[in-house]
Amino acid sequence: MAMKDYYKILGVEKTASQDEIKSAYRKLAKKYHPDLHPDDKECAEKFKECNEAYSVLGDPDKRQKYDRGEMDESQGFNPFGNGGGFTASGFDDIFDIFSGFMGGGARSARRSTRQAVGDDITQTIELTFMEAALGCKKSISFTRLERCKTCNGTGAKNSDSLKTCPKCNGTGQVRYTQNTLFGQQISIGTCTNCNGTGKIVTDKCPDCNGNGVVRKNKVMNVTIPAGVENGSVLQIAGEGNSPRGAGRNGNLLLVLSIKPSKVFSRRNLDIYTEVPVTFSTAVMGGEVEIPSLQGMFVHKLASGSGNGETLRFRGKGIQSGRGQSGDLYVTFKVEVPRSITRAQRKSLEDFERDSTISSYPKRKEYLDELARMYQQK
Repeated sequence: MAMKDYYKILGVEKTASQDEIKSAYRKLAKKYHPDLHPDDKECAEKFKECNEAYSVLGDPDKRQKYDRGEMDESQGFNPFGNGGGFTASGFDDIFDIFSGFMGGGARSARRSTRQAVGDDITQTIELTFMEAALGCKKSISFTRLERCKTCNGTGAKNSDSLKTCPKCNGTGQVRYTQNTLFGQQISIGTCTNCNGTGKIVTDKCPDCNGNGVVRKNKVMNVTIPAGVENGSVLQIAGEGNSPRGAGRNGNLLLVLSIKPSKVFSRRNLDIYTEVPVTFSTAVMGGEVEIPSLQGMFVHKLASGSGNGETLRFRGKGIQSGRGQSGDLYVTFKVEVPRSITRAQRKSLEDFERDSTISSYPKRKEYLDELARMYQQK
């Protein structure tokens, strides 16, 4: 027997992606759900057709067989039979739709049994380059929600102002009964009357106005580890907002904003810097002061050092807390005087005249290459 046009039933093209098929199915399943159209046989039939179409198109393997014409009606929709029906993910999709009509269904029940957690707090901390590279301690202040000490988070003025919720009898959960495609389904969800606390406040706490939490300023010292990078986030557990009622605090998330340095730059754990060198020191060699994260140190520069030469100093980069260390890369920039006296000019001219071409290896190499080039011409 020929199969139905499942693409037409779901209202999608044959080239539709799995996400597009899933989205179309969910919309139609909600549209024709029996709970929205009680005693409407036409909607019930369309609802069944949608599930049948998705049981095939929602499964990539079955969809391929369907597209090749290798599937017939006997291999179509069968929620519980062998070789047919939903995959595990497909069953979850339809279960999600059913749970939406049941106030959250079993999944909401599972969530309601978990401990309540307060919201996280996000705060930006500005660091200098040196603070980020070496690590430091910072004092920070922020505002957070804390459990009200007057009512201990209950929101009630006193114990007599806290009554058992009549809807859930203090359990914080209620039973929901739902008729579905698979028959009657009973699930447990959070009580909406008391928001799962099991208690109703009849007279509010004057300090927190019944919220169970109050806004407080908090000051604390934070240790920033060495080697943190710009935009990284440090998480401090339990220092965020307190939830309303029982539960644990959220986290404090510190976003690190590092100011650039005019002396150093970095790449991972390596540090880079440029050091100006006088013309005479570059020619004759001599001691040069070099900055590092640990302070200044002296390096003896070899004579004849050229502009742009780079030296690597192992282990003088960032020392991370994981036992790793980077290197320091120093590029020397030879400074040429911009203005000189007549006497200085004459001295330089005499120096140039007395120097042999071998004193300028780069220039000699350049002239030799020019000679070869024009000889080949």
